[in-house]
Amino acid sequence: MRPGVWTRRARAGRRGAARVSPRAQPPVRSWASQTHPQFPIMPRTRGVDIRLMISYKVCQSQDGRETIMNETTNRSKRLRRLRWLAVPLAAALLFTACGDDEEPAAPAPAPAEEPEPTPEPDPEPEPAADPEPAEEPEPTPEPEPEPEPEPEPAAPPEPIDIRLVTWGGGKFIDFIDLYVAEENGYFAEAGVNLEQLPGAGAGDAVKQLVAGNADIAMADALSGFFATIAGADIEGIYCPYTQNWMTMLVNTASGVESPADLAGKTVAVTSQASTSKWYAALLLADNGVTEDDVTFAATGIAFGEALLSGNAQAASTWGSINWALLEAGGIPEDQIDDYEIWQYTQVPGPNDVYFSNRSWVDENEDGVARFIDALEKAKVWIQENPEAAAEIGSRYAVGADNMDRNLAVIDYRIEMQTNGPGVAENGMGWCDVATIQDVADQATELGILPDAADASAVISNRFIN
Repeated sequence: MRPGVWTRRARAGRRGAARVSPRAQPPVRSWASQTHPQFPIMPRTRGVDIRLMISYKVCQSQDGRETIMNETTNRSKRLRRLRWLAVPLAAALLFTACGDDEEPAAPAPAPAEEPEPTPEPDPEPEPAADPEPAEEPEPTPEPEPEPEPEPEPAAPPEPIDIRLVTWGGGKFIDFIDLYVAEENGYFAEAGVNLEQLPGAGAGDAVKQLVAGNADIAMADALSGFFATIAGADIEGIYCPYTQNWMTMLVNTASGVESPADLAGKTVAVTSQASTSKWYAALLLADNGVTEDDVTFAATGIAFGEALLSGNAQAASTWGSINWALLEAGGIPEDQIDDYEIWQYTQVPGPNDVYFSNRSWVDENEDGVARFIDALEKAKVWIQENPEAAAEIGSRYAVGADNMDRNLAVIDYRIEMQTNGPGVAENGMGWCDVATIQDVADQATELGILPDAADASAVISNRFIN
């Protein structure tokens, strides 16, 4: 046995240990195949033994016994002290062992590292659900505009005082538009203070106007022409009732069958200067009867009494008077069949004209316009509310306690203010100059007017909207 080599056999012989087959342990590949029992086999690292690098030698004594000696035994004491440092140092070193006389075997190749498993690809993310549409933000409310300052109330119109004289001798239901305008506040809103004055017929109303006793006169066109022919500077500004409603009511029992039969008879009229007289004169003259052939009796509106008493055989009346006499009991029922109504076809209209002094109109044009606007409001209201108008009339007009009669008059007036010549084309209040001129020409030709009259120089329509 070579010195310095400790064999498994020697170990077995010395300690009496059982023989271990070399196959029982994995091969040891280090240049010192054995280790001393005092120094156990170090743990393996990657298939290579790590053992203490300490050499031994076997010495044979004189008596023939072998002695295993650590080569470091005879070293100095100093080195023995360092022996304990060799343990950690040896643990840090890596050697390859050798067999008896065999060449050192090549180190076993390190086992191939298992390839790291290829990571499975991350699953494709599920497609994200379509995001819910974001709620539209509520629109920011626009700031409320600052309220516009309320307009300052208009200054009240400058008041105007108007004196209006009618052809009637009092406040008749026939002038219902004046009462409604007063009652409903239309005149007050317009700044109009109206005073209604009585007249003894249309001619008298114009005379009061020319004399300065009134600002407006309600009369027929012929009454106005008598004044202009005499030199008055008056103007026809508005026609409140554009359709003629004047008639001749005749008692046929007195032997009157035609206008010619009135020669030698008496005709009742409101006055000697009235629409009632002028229109009767036109009818008679057109049928060959002059004023000298008849007697005109001024009776006011007491036509029924004149007829029933026999003092008159005919009366120059109008719609509301006829209703009162023939339908409301003015004439006894057993005598009604004796009476006939003749139309004044010579005068289609207008029935009434508002006349004023021209200078006054020029000075008060704004006030006159406001008066007419208020009057038209009343007329429209009457058309829409005839029953209510009849009630108002009963409180303003004289002798207007019969509501049936009031309604009958109002129906006449509504028809008169909407159906006259030129009204459909030009509006309420229109004075049809051509028709008025025709009446003037007839009157001139028949000798009723003393001279020719120019209607266009008198009738202006300047306030028609």
